[in-house]
Amino acid sequence: MKRLVPVLFLLLPVMLFAQDAKSPKDRETAMLKRFGLSDSQVTQVFDIQKNTRMTARQDFVQLRLLRAQMAKALLPVSPNLQEVNGYITQIAQTRADMMRAFVGARVQLRQIVGEDNFPAYTKFIMHIHQRWLSHRANFPRIGQPAPAGGMAGDDQAPTVGDTNEGGVQTE
Repeated sequence: MKRLVPVLFLLLPVMLFAQDAKSPKDRETAMLKRFGLSDSQVTQVFDIQKNTRMTARQDFVQLRLLRAQMAKALLPVSPNLQEVNGYITQIAQTRADMMRAFVGARVQLRQIVGEDNFPAYTKFIMHIHQRWLSHRANFPRIGQPAPAGGMAGDDQAPTVGDTNEGGVQTE
């Protein structure tokens, strides 16, 4: 019996935490149900999100490719400006396509969720995405510089004699 007591104290917090743990999708489904949406409408909302996410992912890949091609075209001493202008036009077109996709999804979601519930729904979605993005923000991506503050936990203020981004010494 004495051996069982420490095990209970170790398992009790885990069991209590596991009961309350819900995925963001479960919380979102519960919120949509509270708004009075049917199962088919909830499915429509998730389908719109999935399609928008896939479109955005493809457009981001396309933007990275176009930027890389433009950077390569700018490498020679005398770059072909027509080619560079073509890349600029394609980048602008891809950004416009992304904007259309986001606005279209927003209009569809507003129609399904309803005018009164839409502000609460967008606040919920932004909170979920903000938490996800805040975790990713602390890690540099491949081929990109580290965030301005450095890695997570690197909160040191500059001291006298340090140089700032422009190479100017602080006093």
